[in-house]
Amino acid sequence: MDLPALSQWRTGLLPLPRLSGGIGEITLAGTMADSEGAGHPRMRVFGQWALVYLVAGGGIYRDQRGFMQKMVPGDWILVFPELAHSYGPSGGDRWDEIYICFRGPVFEAWREAGVLDPAHPTGHWTRPERGVRALGNFFGKIHRRNISPLKAVCLWQEMLAEIVGGTPKPATVRDGWLGNAMDLLEDSGTESGVTGLRRIAEACGMNYESFRKKFQGEVGMSPGRYALSRRVEHARRLLMLQSLTNAEIAGILGFYDEFHFSKTFSRWTGTSPKEFRKQLRAD
Repeated sequence: MDLPALSQWRTGLLPLPRLSGGIGEITLAGTMADSEGAGHPRMRVFGQWALVYLVAGGGIYRDQRGFMQKMVPGDWILVFPELAHSYGPSGGDRWDEIYICFRGPVFEAWREAGVLDPAHPTGHWTRPERGVRALGNFFGKIHRRNISPLKAVCLWQEMLAEIVGGTPKPATVRDGWLGNAMDLLEDSGTESGVTGLRRIAEACGMNYESFRKKFQGEVGMSPGRYALSRRVEHARRLLMLQSLTNAEIAGILGFYDEFHFSKTFSRWTGTSPKEFRKQLRAD
């Protein structure tokens, strides 16, 4: 399939075959010319995965973690379903892009394997002339007659791997105590208070003060803050399941009650669970 020439870039939807696979699917794809970007003036939560490839212009990507990156042609943005973000032109630049939206459990497996890492939501692929040609070839392949949903999502995984560099990042070698501490903090629930942290310190063979200082030095945040960040991250994923109430999520994650969960989530993310769900539905 031929995409627009870079000198004649235009806005439009790319036709997709009516395919839906159990492990994943492409839900939407298109081109944007002279776009304003997304997430302005307030960061958005998209609710599914998306790959944005910048073919001309430039601008800035930001997300709720405080990450910020200047974008130039040939760069890509990986949108995570639950991560609030914004991107678009700055300083009079234009912003021309290709976007592909997708979802499915296979991409969550990529995340668990460390291939898709929310700490690295941007990167550089190749010059736009080559990138547009490669993506045009990909869309041509998935429009072949009688292509199966499984084949289509496998072709997209192959394309995604080429763009984002689909090799898991080398595992960081950690002291045994640190890996153990992270596992215990991940599952700590209400035990992330001082009493719970003292128990975790003892399990790691240290007194509380030594443990706190050593963990802060290695990870860049206190043990209590790390435990809370993981609980809020889990909360974002659970809020995407509309069948769970806030009270049920509070119970699952070890908050005292629904009010405690809502207050903590709002303080950490800048939006209430109710507003977060509303954004998901709107997006």
